[in-house]
Amino acid sequence: MAGIRQLKTAAEVSQADYSVAQILNMSGGFEKLASEKLPEFIKQQRDYESFGRKILLTCEVTKDDLQKIDGEDFFYVEKDLNSHAMFYGDDPQIPRYQIEGTGVNIGFTTISSDNITISKKRLLTQRYNYLERVQQLSAQTMVMLEDSRIMELTEMLLKGNGTAVAPANAGQIVTTADVELKKPHMVALRKKLSQHDVPDGHFVMNPSTQMDMLSWAQEEVDQLTQREMLETGVKYAIWGIPIVTSILINLNNVYLYAQQDMVGLMPILQDLTVELTDTPDKLEKGLFMYEFVGFYLASHKAVAKLILNFKAGDPQVNESVRLEIEARLPKVNGLGSREETN
Repeated sequence: MAGIRQLKTAAEVSQADYSVAQILNMSGGFEKLASEKLPEFIKQQRDYESFGRKILLTCEVTKDDLQKIDGEDFFYVEKDLNSHAMFYGDDPQIPRYQIEGTGVNIGFTTISSDNITISKKRLLTQRYNYLERVQQLSAQTMVMLEDSRIMELTEMLLKGNGTAVAPANAGQIVTTADVELKKPHMVALRKKLSQHDVPDGHFVMNPSTQMDMLSWAQEEVDQLTQREMLETGVKYAIWGIPIVTSILINLNNVYLYAQQDMVGLMPILQDLTVELTDTPDKLEKGLFMYEFVGFYLASHKAVAKLILNFKAGDPQVNESVRLEIEARLPKVNGLGSREETN
């Protein structure tokens, strides 16, 4: 889970320390550790934590795929004529809403971690545990930044040209005064997509919200589902639709996204890259991670939102998603994050 380190036995730590020590004793071992070991671990961690790359299609792009407008590079994507698109364009900090036109020009955002300081002295004494913790926290930082962008686009897509209380695409939002998630709520979400003849892709919710499903009455779920929930304590799919959980999702919100090819696109100009930098005193190394990616949600018809514990007059969209998520980014020994304009 994010923010919690799994316990290791003494034997496991000893073996891992031995492997790390062998690499460090090699010529250029520290650099080899950063360039080969860290990226693999971080990518595994991202696959485990991130929901963004499960709901959006990703594609690698090259400079030959780009077009230059006013000195800036963009990736052009054709837009459905009847869709309302949301994406980051010439200003990678502000979502852009577009109804007209046959295509959009997606800009690229630099998502990066702050320079992470790795103490050589601490690495020699703690080795594996220390290195593992740096890996975990840095991976979570990058993941949260990606997902915060997608959540911000989702909320702004629902808002459209309306307000937080009365969004332009409120027809894609289900509200209920119920505090706990119930089966009819998820049915109502499905109806929001089925009215547009759009196939379901993924439910996305907070892990705590998912736990509400354990209290459903026996007559609400079949025997196979009952057994799965009894043995594992969790439900990973319902009606064949995968359930993705993330601690970044508000406890009162549940989202249903369509299949990836209908939701949107994440063009990747430069995927996760790790660089090792020297610090002035030469007793520390800096670990810096970055990627150049774009974000595009293709249509308001491809997402639906449920709001639990809703009261009349409450906002139906969240306009400060990124700020809330960034406030929760893991930080240790100077580990943080930032986003910059490309």
